[in-house]
Amino acid sequence: MQAFATETITRAALAAGLPKGRVIDLVKKDNLTLDRPRLELQFLPERYTRTGRKLAVTRTKTEQIRKRELYEVELTVNANVLADDRAWLEAFSLDFVAHLPRGGNDSRGNWIKVRTREATFSRAPDKRVGNAVIEVFTRANRLFVLTFTGRITDEEREALIPSFALDLTIKNS
Repeated sequence: MQAFATETITRAALAAGLPKGRVIDLVKKDNLTLDRPRLELQFLPERYTRTGRKLAVTRTKTEQIRKRELYEVELTVNANVLADDRAWLEAFSLDFVAHLPRGGNDSRGNWIKVRTREATFSRAPDKRVGNAVIEVFTRANRLFVLTFTGRITDEEREALIPSFALDLTIKNS
C-alpha cells in the first residue's frame, strides 16, 4: 500500500506544480542542501481490522469463486510540504488537495480510498529588533495528514459437479 500511496501523492504533487524529483522520504533534520520546495513523506504504522465480509460470488461452469475481505487496512501518511515562498505554498496546497483522487485500485484490483484528514500550516516565529522584523530565511511548511484505506482479500474456489447421470433401472437380487 505504501507504493500506491507514494505514486498517488507524487502524481498529485507534480500536477499541482512541484518540480520533478522533489517527493522524498522524511529527513531527520531540515538540511540546507536539499532544494525547496519539496514534499517529505512519513508513513505511520498500518492499522488492521478483521472483518471477514463477503464481497462477491461468481460462478463458472466448473467452479464457484467467493471473494472475501479478510482485513480492512488503514495507512496514515504525513506529507510535509516545505517551501521558501508563502504565497507559492498557499497556491500549491489548494491545487495539491484538488488533484488527489478519491481512490484507485492497487496491484490486486482492490479499491483504496484516499482521504485528506487535516492540514497544519507552520513557520518559524519572527525575529524582531525593536519594531523591525529581520527576515533571513522566509520558510514555511504545511503538513498534510492523508489516510489510505484498503483491504486484504482472499478468494475461495469450490469445484462444481459439471454433469451427472442418474441410473433409474431397478435391479432385483
